Amino acid sequence: MGPIALAAVGVNSIIGAGFYLLPAQYFAVVGPWAPLVLLAVGVLMFAIALCFAEVGSRFEVSGGAYLYVRAAYGPLAGFEVGWVLYLSRLVSTAAMFSALIMLLKVTTGLEWGLGPSAVVIGVMTVVVAAFSIVGGRANAGLVTALAVIKVAPVVLLIALAAPVLDTAALAPGPAPGWSALGAAATMAMFSYAGFENLAIPAGEASNPQRDVPRALVISLAAGVVLLVGANAVAIGLVNGLSDSKLALADAAQVVMGPAGWWMIAVTAILAVVGSKAGSLLANSRLLQGLADQGDIAAWFGGRSKRYGTPATAVVVSSALVAALALSGTFQSLVVLAVGTRVLVYASVALSVVRLRARDGYGAAPAARFRMPLAPLMVGVVLAGCGGILATMTLTQGVALAAGLALGLLLYAGQAYQRRRTAS
Repeated sequence: MGPIALAAVGVNSIIGAGFYLLPAQYFAVVGPWAPLVLLAVGVLMFAIALCFAEVGSRFEVSGGAYLYVRAAYGPLAGFEVGWVLYLSRLVSTAAMFSALIMLLKVTTGLEWGLGPSAVVIGVMTVVVAAFSIVGGRANAGLVTALAVIKVAPVVLLIALAAPVLDTAALAPGPAPGWSALGAAATMAMFSYAGFENLAIPAGEASNPQRDVPRALVISLAAGVVLLVGANAVAIGLVNGLSDSKLALADAAQVVMGPAGWWMIAVTAILAVVGSKAGSLLANSRLLQGLADQGDIAAWFGGRSKRYGTPATAVVVSSALVAALALSGTFQSLVVLAVGTRVLVYASVALSVVRLRARDGYGAAPAARFRMPLAPLMVGVVLAGCGGILATMTLTQGVALAAGLALGLLLYAGQAYQRRRTAS
């Protein structure tokens, strides 16, 4: 895999549920300030990308944030970051299921209560889990086929809409309050989150220490352009945007008629399904990796005798995702997913500082890329992540703390088991 192929993994993560379902929510919270908020969060994400790029340039093997923090702060810290990343992906995947139900409501005009929703979620879980168990090649084929059609309709929509935008509607009014800006920033981070997934398969890159940093910057730059452009189009074309159920489809209808609406609606459904397939694949492989490292019970890494894939991790992850999807709304899952993700981002930023301080002591290979203005970039990441965490409710904070505590219990239990075996 070269830098463009790796960058495609990151872009594939950005063009998902939040991309299609959040434009109306952005506008409802901050009005025409939405593109500016997305741009500002894009700057924060660029600082995060630089942190990932520098630390990633030290390693030639797969692992992503789990590997980086483990090298910087040791096995326990690495495990906790890996565990938090696993939880974040579970919640994000559950949010995609909730998004799929919302899209089905919009496209069919039906209510989709708990019973029908449970059936859809159950069927989708079984199908995607089966692809993950059969093997990476089959699942990768599904993900790639769905990813190809994600970007083209959006680029077409932006190109056709640009000449006819109501530029007056894009003029920012009075600045929103801090609470509104925080809520919009949280949603924006959900939309951007996942670009760093391209660092996980680094071991498959032709030159990972060179290609991963480039791919991180390319994917995030593309994501910023698409997100800001798509939201500007929605604001400039859709009347009553706050009440729109599928804003980008409504914008497409303005410039392309009913065919445009269905083009975006179908693309949104396929994008969510594709993201779901890719996320479950990553979820199960991450849980398998934690088991293979001996951080949790080896049982979680159990493989299919026929296919050699982590069947146990796939089944466990699928069941947890389905339960989360049925127990929370899309908006609540978005906030929880972002809360867990920012802990990972902050940990990687701190790893930059730690690994720089330990250069020459064999903690990790030398960095092939050193980001400019490192203290400023790390400070921006920590301040931004802290601000996002401050927007969480007490209930969400308790849920996050409970997830961290569960990880510690699993780690402690496995450590105790190792000591008993050794004695």
